This record gives sequence, C-alpha cells and structure tokens, in this order.
Amino acid sequence: MPSAVRPLVISGTLPLVLVAPHGGRRDPVRKPWSAGGVRVNDLHTAALTAALAAATGAAALINDAEDRNDVDLNRIGEAEAQAPWFLERLGELIDTAIARHGRATLLTIHGWNVIQPAVDLGIGCRMGPGSFALGPGAAISPAFAATALPALVDACGARGIAATIGARYPARHRENLVQLFTPRHREDPRPLVRALAARASLVDAVQLELGIPLRWMGRWRDALVDACLGVLPMLVAPPADAAAPQARIVPEMDGSWPGPLRLEFTSSRLCGLVGFETERARLLLFLPEGGLVLFTGERTTEPPGRVAGLSVTPVGDRGIGVRFRGPLLRFPDTTPFLDLECGLAGATLVDADVWLDFRPEASEGFGTVSGHVRLDAAGVAVEGPGFVETEGPSAPWPRLRAALRLSARERLHLTIGLGDASARGVLHRGAERVPVLAARADLGPPEAPLDHFVLDVDLNDGAHLRLVAAAVHRLPVVRVRGATAIRVEFAACRLEGADEPAGWCEVGGL
Repeated sequence: MPSAVRPLVISGTLPLVLVAPHGGRRDPVRKPWSAGGVRVNDLHTAALTAALAAATGAAALINDAEDRNDVDLNRIGEAEAQAPWFLERLGELIDTAIARHGRATLLTIHGWNVIQPAVDLGIGCRMGPGSFALGPGAAISPAFAATALPALVDACGARGIAATIGARYPARHRENLVQLFTPRHREDPRPLVRALAARASLVDAVQLELGIPLRWMGRWRDALVDACLGVLPMLVAPPADAAAPQARIVPEMDGSWPGPLRLEFTSSRLCGLVGFETERARLLLFLPEGGLVLFTGERTTEPPGRVAGLSVTPVGDRGIGVRFRGPLLRFPDTTPFLDLECGLAGATLVDADVWLDFRPEASEGFGTVSGHVRLDAAGVAVEGPGFVETEGPSAPWPRLRAALRLSARERLHLTIGLGDASARGVLHRGAERVPVLAARADLGPPEAPLDHFVLDVDLNDGAHLRLVAAAVHRLPVVRVRGATAIRVEFAACRLEGADEPAGWCEVGGL
C-alpha cells in the first residue's frame, strides 16, 4: 500500500539538490534490530540536510518521518512502488534547477555508524585507490570528477575530516537512488524511473555516507558544512575544461602490526577495552558515574597502526601504547546495543584525549595499564591490571571467557565451552604455569548472566578454585548475522570480597 507520509521540501536558488532518504524515525512499537533484519534510520541526517540547505541556498527533499523499514526511499523499486510522490518531488526539484541553470548537482545524505569524522563519497562506480579517473557507470561527469570531487576531498581533509571515494559505499547497487543518474535505467519500463534517468546527462549525483560526528550537532558538523561552502562554486558549476588531478598515494591495507589485538583493563575509577584489527578499531570506556563512551572506526587513509584518532604502537619491551584524540560518543547507560537506533538517539558527543600504556608481566598476556583519560574538561587517572591477546577464543558458541587477577601472585585466563563443557586455560601462580583441566560456570539469568556467577576450576596440579564474581560494569550486545541474532555480554568483574575489579569476562551464545 503506498505510503501517505510526505517529505519536507525546501526550495533553493542554486543548481544544488540535497536528499535525505533515511532521516525518519523507526516506529517505537517495532521490534528492535536485535530481532534481526531491522534497519537503523540515519539519525540526524534530516536536521543536517536542512542546515546544509539553509547555509548553501540549495533545494532539499527530506524524509523526516518515514521509517525505512516500511519503505526505503533510497531503493528505486520501493520508492516507485510505495512512495511515487518521493520520486515525483525529486524530479520537480531537479527540473527546476536544470531550467534555471542548465544542470544540477544532487547530493544524497546518509549515515555511516562509525564514530569518526569521515565521509565516503559514492559516485555509482568503483574507482582506483587515490584516483579521480571515472570507471564505467559513474553518476558524475568527467568535469565534476576533475574539479568538484577532489576539491571536496581536500576541503574535508583540511578540516580534519577523512574523505574517501567509494571505499566503503560506492552507491553502485542497481537499486541505489544515485543509479537513476547513470546510464543504467535509461530504458527502464517504469515511466517515473525512466523519466528521472532521462535527466542523467545534466545531473552530477554523489552519495555522502557521513560518520556520526559529522551528523550530530557540534563542531564536526559545522566543519562539514564549512567544507561544502568552501567548494560550493565547483559543486554547482564545475569547470568543463579542467584536467583530472594526479592519483593520490593511499596506504595499502596490509597486515602490519598490530593486526588482531584486544587490550582489556580495569581500575578503581575507569575500566575499558581496546580492539584493533587491520581495517577497523574500537575504544570503549566504562565511566565512574555510569554509562560509557565509545569510539568505533574503519581505516580510511591512515597508515597501519592507526584508525582515525586511535593509534596503537609498541612501547618498551613488549608493551603497548594506546593514544586517542578526537570525538567519542557518550551513552547514558551501558545497554545501547540491544536496540542500536534507540541507543544512538540518546547519545551525545564528547571530546577526548586518551593516553594509556600497557606494561607486560611474566604471566602470559597479563600486565598493568597506566595513564590518563580526559573527557571534555574532566580528567581521570588510570592505574590497574590489564590483559592483552592477539587471538580470540577458539571455543564455539556458547562460551565463557575470563581473564582475572586473583591475587598479587595469581592470574587466570580461561575459556569454557558452555555447550560441551570443554575448558582450556592457565593459572599463573608467580612464575609457575598450571594448566586448567576442567571448569564449570554457574551463571545468572539469561538477561544478565554475569551479574552474579560462580566459576569452579580444576587444575592440573590437583588444586580446585571456586570463584564467586559479579559484574561492576556490563555491556550486553546483540550481533546479527542475517536472520540470526547472538547475544554476547561483556563485563568488568569484581571477585567476592574485593574492592576493585579483577578483570573482564565475556559470555555469549546462550
């Protein structure tokens, strides 16, 4: 049944048309995305698009109400069948621009849920790394590719925004809205689609996938608007006789250090973890007053060992230095990943400076972490136990994993297969290394398995450990793979009778 919702339409004076197809909000009674298959709306793209239109004088077509799970306005088939008015209004805005100026530039505004000031520019086709030479099926002209595109990339870079071209979201799927302005749909049997495709030779269309800091209100969004204003003359009137610039040097996505790495730490005031892979990274901190702050990013133009503002480098003898400077997303609680859209809607940006050093001990993987964290104007010192590993647990789901400092002399690293009662691990007792023979876990209820739990561990030397622990900070996460959802819970845990956290535990797949 066609949708009755109508978008917000803003008239403009320039040959620039902005479109925000996913700016609506999900029906609050809909099952959360953790049920599988539910797509997150691109939060704050509606407000950002309106701000861009006001600053530039562009026309805009903004979906500020329609849930993309009911109709995805960035999908040509869905829009044509369920919301033809959306394509009709788009055609009217483009026709107005062409009638006045002889051509039009279309920018579609999307959300990329990484917490880094980054934008990926999709032009309907793949391009070589660092190159501005167009491939087949591009939605922009050679003149636009030679002038406006590199100018926008450079303007973003000058303001601390990483800009790539189709590295993650090239907008080349047949149903993507940008594809209306490639040769692909010129002979489409649907009159509305064919009519829009007939305008392709007079339109340069680019999809902007924007990281969270560029969409949330604040200095990073202001920087994006300023970058667009700085190159506005080229966006609306790209010189036709310009030559394409030389290809830029782009670092290869090789397997250089640090590779897969996870560092966990606890302290009396702050607990956190760092995850680093070749192409992506994350930094998570549990706050003393509750809630959490988070960075997630994907490597764009950075060298190995760095993703956006997060870097990991060797320090001393087998040590690790973690440095971060930039925006983090602050959540008022630690459950945002049970319903990502609701979680993101309640989050705010903070400016952060993180300086942490991990110093290893003789025990495998264990050590100490020291340093400081600044969030806006507030600073917190960090001093406490840490654990690092370069390979994840090999036990299948469901499983429990723990890395705990039991005393001044004892450290336990343990993985239990909850489905088959398998166990592997080591107790480090001073310089002695004692393998785990068997282990059992008595967990809390499925909705909070680490709130209070018991571990019984049998060691190779005949000793038995019984550990009673409770979560100090817990982070439940639902990972969706197709129609399958797996719940995983991470927690900084304290042993019974102790004042400070002893380490991290993870349980999942129950």
